[in-house]
Amino acid sequence: MTQPDVLLLVQESLQNSESFMEVDADFHARIPTVVCREKQSGLICKVSAGNENAWLTTSHLATLGKLEPTVVPLVIAFRYWAKLCCVDHPEEGGLSPYVFALMVVFFLQQRKEPFLPVYLGPWV
Repeated sequence: MTQPDVLLLVQESLQNSESFMEVDADFHARIPTVVCREKQSGLICKVSAGNENAWLTTSHLATLGKLEPTVVPLVIAFRYWAKLCCVDHPEEGGLSPYVFALMVVFFLQQRKEPFLPVYLGPWV
């Protein structure tokens, strides 16, 4: 399947889902995406196809979440806080959702007794 076909299928699936609302697509962006809002939490979800950097970052965060179970609830809580404070809209000068996940990871790595390993070491 081509990238547009994948995104059209994702858009249709999300529109038919009971879990998501406000499904929209931005096919003219630098990285085309389908954007939706998860009904229960209100968090915004962006789906892209063929974006290897996003896939690698998501895979890394998922692995860290399996390594330390507190990562996922902390990221969700921090993103929810960002939503309440209206600082989670990069298109309006706010921060990307990935930034909040990376801040949680950094915090858990920098504690006196780290929850997560620091791969590059303190000299970086």
